[in-house]
Amino acid sequence: MRANNKQLKKELTSIHRIIKTSVLFVAVTVNPISYSQTAAEQELISDPVADYMDAIEDIEAGHSAYSTELADLYLGLGKSLHTKREYQNARRAFQQGMQIERVNYGLNSLTQAPYLVSIADTESDLGNWEESQKALDNLYVINAKEYGENDLRMLPVLDQLLDWYMDSYKERTPKGGYSNLVMSERIAARIYDVIATGMPLDDPQTPDRYRRLGYLQFFIANHIKQHGEPTESGLTISMAGSTGSRRDATTSHLHFQRGKQALEKVIESLIEQSDSTEVDHALAIAELGDWYLIFGQRHSAAETYQLASDVLETAGNPEQARAELFSTPRMISFNMDKEVQHKSDPKESQLELSMLISPYGVPVEIEVANAPQALTDKMLRDVRRELRDKRFRPKLVDGLAAEASLSMMYDQPTPKG
Repeated sequence: MRANNKQLKKELTSIHRIIKTSVLFVAVTVNPISYSQTAAEQELISDPVADYMDAIEDIEAGHSAYSTELADLYLGLGKSLHTKREYQNARRAFQQGMQIERVNYGLNSLTQAPYLVSIADTESDLGNWEESQKALDNLYVINAKEYGENDLRMLPVLDQLLDWYMDSYKERTPKGGYSNLVMSERIAARIYDVIATGMPLDDPQTPDRYRRLGYLQFFIANHIKQHGEPTESGLTISMAGSTGSRRDATTSHLHFQRGKQALEKVIESLIEQSDSTEVDHALAIAELGDWYLIFGQRHSAAETYQLASDVLETAGNPEQARAELFSTPRMISFNMDKEVQHKSDPKESQLELSMLISPYGVPVEIEVANAPQALTDKMLRDVRRELRDKRFRPKLVDGLAAEASLSMMYDQPTPKG
């Protein structure tokens, strides 16, 4: 341990000597007259890495290489190195701090959690995704041993793991991103088990938790629609309307059912909420109808939309409520973001589109109002192609889907150089 620590210090000292020498060379070369002033100012600027190293050295000299105070210092050192993109040294610092936690508090101590997350982040920056997964698996294991796999206290760490894999998804290749989705679905299955067994339906968090688990299935489906599926992954789903083998259809139905089950739980839990209204219930039921529609289950979608309209019969003003909720088509979006999406003012870069939405939620006759001169025919074709891949909740008249016009703002394609 002490040998590894000395090696880290030696490498860091060498790096910082080079950095300081480079700064000195630039300062003297660019402006030799003001060099003395610049050097004096540099003395006043504290280097976090050097400060952490000095503090570590002082504690080790007065105590030992395993003093509890050292763990936090190594965590801070690792974060400072990570900020400087010195990933190899940052990883060593995190590992050293974690080892100190283990020596003092045990191999399964929860105190090592921040070190494991930092190691996972650093390994991903180095392109070592399998090592990142090992660190995160360890994070799950130590929490499961402390609380039990289905304990509600597991939810924070499961949320953290799911967020990590979803946030890092965009940093990976399509194949690597799919691996993230495989892990995300496994974590989601654990979350489902925890909330199904331990979280009451009337808990205010329950609807959003089930909703997000359902949305994940669509996220996976959309990935496969765009990039295909690695055959060795063991996870298969396809969008409605796509062609594929019998196996594809079977596994697609499996994931359709998982999302449907989660969205049905959203409805059940909203009904149990003391402050929920008929409008809340109708919107949740309509969202289930959206799920059927996006997977090509048109008959089930129609029945579910009818039910959503019927639920409003007991609202204060049923016809007004139906008009406000269902008189205009709405683009179907199963967004994984936790934050509530608020409407924003139109941007100059957006296009004003008009179209017809069929009773099956398909956009047709897509036109641009006041098209800017920069909008080429190709860009317009791209917009239409993108929109034809979308589905919309249709206008409902007495609970029945009907054709309707729709105007909306849409992001203008960026011309490719």
